[in-house]
Amino acid sequence: MMGIIIAILQIIFGFGVIGFWIYFLIFENKDPEKTEVYLVFERSFIIADVFWITPCLFISAFGLITGKGYWVFYSIAAGSAILFLLLLDFSFNIQQGTYKRITSDNILEISVNILCIISAPLFMIYGFINL
Repeated sequence: MMGIIIAILQIIFGFGVIGFWIYFLIFENKDPEKTEVYLVFERSFIIADVFWITPCLFISAFGLITGKGYWVFYSIAAGSAILFLLLLDFSFNIQQGTYKRITSDNILEISVNILCIISAPLFMIYGFINL
C-alpha cells in the first residue's frame, strides 16, 4: 500500500515539475520585473528537472506499480537530484535575500522548497529501506 502512495506522489511531483516549467516559460521568463540573474539561474534547472528528475520519478512510479525492482534506483536517484537542486536553490535564495520579501512569487518559491524538503528524503529513504 505504501508503495502505491509513493508512486502516486512521484507521479504528482513529476507532473508538478512539468507544470512549473510550463508556467515559468510562459509567464516568469517574460516578466520584465525579474532580474537577469534570477532568470539565468532558474533556466539552468530546466534540463536537470525535465530530462533527469521527471523521468526518474515516472520510471520509479511505474516500477513501483508494476512490482519491478528497478524502481529503487530511480526513486533514490530522483530524491537525491531533488535534494541537490533544492540546496542550490536555497543557497541562491539566501544570497539574493529572497526569503526576506513576502510576495506571491516568494510564497510559491518557499512552497516548492518545502515540497522538496519533504519529498526528496521520502523518495530516498523509501528506496533505501526496500533495497
